[in-house]
Amino acid sequence: MRYKDLSVVIEPHEIRFPHAIQNNLYRQTIHVKNVGTKSKRIQIFRPSNKDFQLIVQNPDQPVPPGLEVTGVVEYIAKFNQEQRDTIVVDIDGQEIKIPLYAFPARSEISVDDMVDFGIHVADNKTVYRKISVRNTGSTPASYKITYKGKHPITFAPQTATVQPNSSVSVEISLLTSALMVIDDIATLEACHKTHEIKLKGNIMNRRLCLLHPENQEELQKLNFGSCYYGCDLTALAVLYNDSPESVAYSALIDDSKPTDFAQNEESVTEYTMNPLNSIITVFPNQGILSPFEKRPLFFRFSPRAYPPKQAFATTLDLPPRRDVAAFMYFELLGASPGLSKIEHSKTKLEIAVAGTALPVVLSLEPHELQFPTTYIGQKYEQNIHIYNQSDHKPIDFRFPSIANFAVEPACGKLKPRQKLKITVTFLPHQIGTINKTLVCEVVGAVINSAAPVYTQSKAIHQAQCVLTGHASVITEIPPEKFNMGLKPLISNEVGINVNTTQDSLKSFYPRAAILNSAHDTTHIKRSSSTYLNNFKKHKVSFPNDRAKSIGPFNRSDSFITPFTREERYNYVDPDYAYTDKERKQIEMHKKPYNELFNEQRFQRTEVKRTKEYKKYDTDTDLGIKPGNNLESPRIALAEVEKNVNKARIPSYPNWKFRLPTTSELAEQEQTLLHKPLKEGLNSVPTTLKEKKDCAIQLTPSQLFKVVVGPAELNFGDVCVNATVTKFLSVLNNLDQFIVVQIDVESPALKMTSPLCQVIPGKSHVQFPITFEPSQIGLYQRSISYIINNFYRHYVKIIADVRQPTVKLSTERLVIRSLPHLLAEDSFRKVVHLYNPLNAPAEFRWEPVIGPKGTAFSIRPATGIIEPYQTIDCEVVWYGSTQAPVENYFTLHVFSTNDTRKISGNNRSLKTDNETTVTLQCVAQIGKGKYRILEKRVNFGTIPVNMTSKQTFTIINEGTNHLFYEIIDPNPCPGVIITPANGLVSAGSQTSVTIEVTPVELIKFDIKFGLKVLGQKEQEIRMTGDVVEPDINIPEGEFNFNGVPILMKAAKPFHIENKVKRKKEIFIFVAGILFIYLKKTN
Repeated sequence: MRYKDLSVVIEPHEIRFPHAIQNNLYRQTIHVKNVGTKSKRIQIFRPSNKDFQLIVQNPDQPVPPGLEVTGVVEYIAKFNQEQRDTIVVDIDGQEIKIPLYAFPARSEISVDDMVDFGIHVADNKTVYRKISVRNTGSTPASYKITYKGKHPITFAPQTATVQPNSSVSVEISLLTSALMVIDDIATLEACHKTHEIKLKGNIMNRRLCLLHPENQEELQKLNFGSCYYGCDLTALAVLYNDSPESVAYSALIDDSKPTDFAQNEESVTEYTMNPLNSIITVFPNQGILSPFEKRPLFFRFSPRAYPPKQAFATTLDLPPRRDVAAFMYFELLGASPGLSKIEHSKTKLEIAVAGTALPVVLSLEPHELQFPTTYIGQKYEQNIHIYNQSDHKPIDFRFPSIANFAVEPACGKLKPRQKLKITVTFLPHQIGTINKTLVCEVVGAVINSAAPVYTQSKAIHQAQCVLTGHASVITEIPPEKFNMGLKPLISNEVGINVNTTQDSLKSFYPRAAILNSAHDTTHIKRSSSTYLNNFKKHKVSFPNDRAKSIGPFNRSDSFITPFTREERYNYVDPDYAYTDKERKQIEMHKKPYNELFNEQRFQRTEVKRTKEYKKYDTDTDLGIKPGNNLESPRIALAEVEKNVNKARIPSYPNWKFRLPTTSELAEQEQTLLHKPLKEGLNSVPTTLKEKKDCAIQLTPSQLFKVVVGPAELNFGDVCVNATVTKFLSVLNNLDQFIVVQIDVESPALKMTSPLCQVIPGKSHVQFPITFEPSQIGLYQRSISYIINNFYRHYVKIIADVRQPTVKLSTERLVIRSLPHLLAEDSFRKVVHLYNPLNAPAEFRWEPVIGPKGTAFSIRPATGIIEPYQTIDCEVVWYGSTQAPVENYFTLHVFSTNDTRKISGNNRSLKTDNETTVTLQCVAQIGKGKYRILEKRVNFGTIPVNMTSKQTFTIINEGTNHLFYEIIDPNPCPGVIITPANGLVSAGSQTSVTIEVTPVELIKFDIKFGLKVLGQKEQEIRMTGDVVEPDINIPEGEFNFNGVPILMKAAKPFHIENKVKRKKEIFIFVAGILFIYLKKTN
């Protein structure tokens, strides 16, 4: 950096030590150069921080111009922290500070800040974009991408570690499943910093609009108005693709909703109409529209009325007025829920079409006209009247011309309720009685079958009038004319017809001098048919021909007489006839033409023979032997009529261009669904027919009959690293083979197989879609399918990938006593564990030990729950007054693929795919009702140094079990109360024993407390008087005398208790214990 005021250049102007690793040494050089014109005194001083060291030799003398002072700055990273300091450069007493920076080794993360998905249509396609997460630092860094928006956008991988001076590619996928405008932000957290990633995009609906041809307004309905039966009405509209991608559409008509013309069954006594898809149609009814393309559509309304099959002609009336209304759908091709649910499709354009069919009400009066006798050349006139009885529409009429009659006017238009006089003129041109029928035709516009868009005028109705007349003629006798004599009909010059052949003579076209010679056989000398046939093409010599008049140009021509057919002479004129050279040239000229004709004739014959051979004379041996007991099949008349009716093509209008109806499609779909599934199909076309059919590019109407669905495969809740399969159905409603290929891009769907099948016509096939996720979270992707390697569309795949988990029937289990069980086992209850995912889950219960321990147990403590199954675990509370009534259990759930074993040494371990659930257990003890008979226990007089016992009874009068506790079971020395705590079952009683062993002579009155769980403490007293014991044994000795071995002897003795108190006396004789109890007197 140049300092102009000091005329020095210092490089660098700051010194940085980036990414310094601890305990490493780093060096940088600093240069201070004198660029002025005078010498300068330059000194460089070291920084104050001891981590920075400056190695420099400052000159004692001023530095001349052009020279420099160089120093080396060393930095030792003793600590992993940032260091800052300055170096001072002194230039002739003026200081310049050069900053020093030392940064510890760290990671530097950068990421692309913008992702633009562009403009797409909502067709379940997955759009992918990629960004790079770069680490320009010197240490690895981990990042985490978080997106909290509502759009189906996913990042893969969401978390990863980026190595120094490298990058990680992150794939961003967007599922175009709905209309959306994307303007969101995703965050990337790394190195304690947050980076924002802007997400942009626009997803438009695949949408068709029907526009008015003039003002371009969107149409929701189309009303044809009214027309007569037999007429065709055409309406023009514009179909507009309001989306940025090409779409294929097919039109169909909804006949599920009843209209005025609908009939429950075909009537045989009333007029019927043509089917709905014959009445209403559209051209073109299928096609592919480019982005934002407009295409004209021609809608047609063609009502027809057909007379009943059984009716009296005299009582048959005109067909009634019919109002026709229906919905026409323009369905976009793609995955659909099915043809039977087409009315619930979200991708269709619905247009209401309506029209009215009116009968022609035309009367012609009178129905018969009688004309008097009229001479030829004269005329006679009479009048008839035609009347339009319709109240709505006019009528165009015309009278076709008929012989001997004239009509005025011959054509015209009748307004509603208009009557017109017609003049009929009788102009005979022949004699006799003339009977004719005058037809009044009503003319209407009918579509030209050759050009379905254009109309032509045709008769749609007619009324008749019978005309009868007689014609005569005035007879005149013609005057006689003078005839000079007979002569030929045609007279010719001599030699003018020399090229006339015998075959050209016709009896009905006589020529001069040869009248009837063709049939004259009187003068024929040779009657042989062979001779006559040879001379059929001979030329004829006329009787008036002279010697030199027969001079043909070909000297080989022969001439015969017309009657006797004798060969005549001919004259060769060298000036007129061909020479030998000319005749040879003529033959040479004819030869290539004859060869060409023969070759073409041979080729046509070979083609015909080849076709016949392929059709009949094949090499396939059917093994049929002629006459080997073969019988002709017997065909029933009903089968013949059935086949004839089946092959008959209806004569309805627009039948060639008819639209499919919803009921037909639904019926066809149900028929295919009831057929068994096709399995074991080929993955590629093998036969010639399969290859031919699978190479055809299907039209949109054909593709519409190939139903692929459902449009969305929702796997629901799926366990990570577990496999689940759903099926994608393909209904081929065509009469040909198709090949359907599944294109899978996501790694989670790579287990899908087969990916390609050749599907026969009229069959139902399913593709198993196997899903095996490896990442937890919401999975939203799509797969594409291709039909005949041409048409591609997408199916949406949705799944919620979760860790292994178990649902508890309750998270707070309240345990109450069961009255039908023993009191010790009555406090128990069952908790249900349900596995909602598609993989087995392994579980382990772990109790949470409180300050009082735990009194609950649960069994089974470990186990495996199969997918969508339930296991019952029983919780038991071991009740007492010291037992806690509330405790917790932690349920650990993990996958069965986990290598961690269940043991006491690793219970603290937890894998990434483990979940925990807490269960709270509460023992609920009902309020008890009890009674103590002896609240004051009186021992009376008891001996000293001997144990005396007394009991008191606790009676449980309630329906709940009682848990009791003696507050102080040793209220004083020598007193023991047992049991100190216990259980009293409902409806029962228990005794508590008090043992007193006094050691001194006293009177005692002791109090102790009885605590029943859940109730207040009660006080019980015990009293008594301790005295000396007084016992007398009258027998002083026991003499058994001699007792044999293995025998026994007995002597009774008495113990007398002189104290008025029962005592227990223990006497030990030779290790044998004798006990005697005697009541006091």
